[in-house]
Amino acid sequence: MAVEFYVEDILRSPEATFRRILSTIIAKSDKQAEIELVRQYREVDTVLFEAIKSILFDLKVEEGLISRFFYRFFRVEIFTNKKREQLIILGSQLKMQYGTITKQKKRVHIHMENLLASLRNLKELEGAFDKQVNSLNNQREINKSNALMAKINLKIQELAQYENLLEHKYTILSDIEKIYNGIYQQIPNYYELEEENRIPWISAP
Repeated sequence: MAVEFYVEDILRSPEATFRRILSTIIAKSDKQAEIELVRQYREVDTVLFEAIKSILFDLKVEEGLISRFFYRFFRVEIFTNKKREQLIILGSQLKMQYGTITKQKKRVHIHMENLLASLRNLKELEGAFDKQVNSLNNQREINKSNALMAKINLKIQELAQYENLLEHKYTILSDIEKIYNGIYQQIPNYYELEEENRIPWISAP
């Protein structure tokens, strides 16, 4: 049923009814966004990156093409190299950080989706009031309608600002994720790394 159908009932109800409707539409998406925006996120671990790059370079210099080929495709070491063990440890740590970034990015995306859903519903409610105001004959109801529309519009602006800030955070996390993915895939057999077996798992904040 169209939202317009309920506008007159809302106008004749106490303001507390309108506040409950507004609260239901927003569904705490603003509070969740506010919490997310003050949360710290995983930044690029430059020390770890440089250590991995250094080992990858050393392995390329110290081992021949055939040795690297056998290790990459058959997991066979022709010559034992301690630096491979170091690479596995550092690679596991990298995978853990990479996973944290991915989780943080997904969490931000969920908050963005919740905000967008709230914004759509608020705009629909505002549009319903706007359509009804011209058909109102009672000045008191006209004044109340305009006042409620102003409150809805204020909340729309607030949620839109949160959405823009979350989108900015999401973009930053996406860029960091790409950087991690780039070096992660340079590690031979990166898909076999099991960080939980080598380093205690740290959940994303």
